[in-house]
Amino acid sequence: MKKYIAMALALVFCLCAFTALAEQSTIDDVSNRVSLTTGLPKDTPDTIMVSQMDNEPGARPQKGIASADVVYEIELYNGGYTRYTAVFNDTIPELIEAIRSTRIVNIDTYLEYNGVFIHYGGQQHAGSNIYEYVKTVPMGIRYDGISDGKNFYRDSSRKAPNNVICKLQQIYDKVDFSSLTMHSPLTFSEENYTSKGEDVSEFSVMYNKSYNPSYVYNADEGVYYRFYNGNEYKDGETGEQITCSNVIVHYYEYGWYNGSSERPKVTTVGRNRCDYFIGGKHFTGYWVRNSVSESTTYYDDEDNVVVFKPGKTYIQTLKDDKEVTIAE
Repeated sequence: MKKYIAMALALVFCLCAFTALAEQSTIDDVSNRVSLTTGLPKDTPDTIMVSQMDNEPGARPQKGIASADVVYEIELYNGGYTRYTAVFNDTIPELIEAIRSTRIVNIDTYLEYNGVFIHYGGQQHAGSNIYEYVKTVPMGIRYDGISDGKNFYRDSSRKAPNNVICKLQQIYDKVDFSSLTMHSPLTFSEENYTSKGEDVSEFSVMYNKSYNPSYVYNADEGVYYRFYNGNEYKDGETGEQITCSNVIVHYYEYGWYNGSSERPKVTTVGRNRCDYFIGGKHFTGYWVRNSVSESTTYYDDEDNVVVFKPGKTYIQTLKDDKEVTIAE
């Protein structure tokens, strides 16, 4: 009897060991890993870095932005003056330019991912003080160029304030990303991305006459080419025109602290509407976000979660009393 018990225990031990080995193999197996931010194959763990970037005319063309997986364009000054919040993960460029200050809405955008946050200062007014705000939300790792002379410097070929360079690769090399719990608001599938609605090959989002992004769909390549003020939107380092697989027009309710035109008060939690452009199709829906510690979920009008095409995504945030313009 003891012999059979010993054999049974040995069998159980072997089965447990095999199961543990299989689980470890699954964890270590990178062959099926896909990026949180693009849905593309990625043979290394996610290392999300979110940077606040300038979009004033003196900062264009931005350097390194072609490497970003997701880019948000957000109005920060009343009247349609925008900046970018760029999400890097699949490719980390050595340098990015130009870095600017942050607002609370940009921090809320960073919290969609919770990796490393990079900025150059921020507002310090009561009610919109970013340094007080970061104490109240689940921040990961933050690099502020105002107090960091090692990872930031000014480009002598451009004028201040549109000339702050960040040594992004240098920061990347220092960070222990395993200490961060990263996530993403985007769901991807090559075979089953959401494809519905009307055929739309060209559309634009008018913030104002000097801040006017537009997109043209190339059906042969399956991507949207980005333009700005009617010109090809190119990376300032590589010269390549920016393309993306998906465009979201994400509507927010806007207000302004004490009526100040440079202190946006944006409702980033709750529900509001969206326009989606995927695979040459346009359809509408809405977004839901329960708290700033959680990522947004995107839905279509039938309450289905929107699945995006793998690749880069541009998110045009817009006041909810505005509309995207679709070319006839």
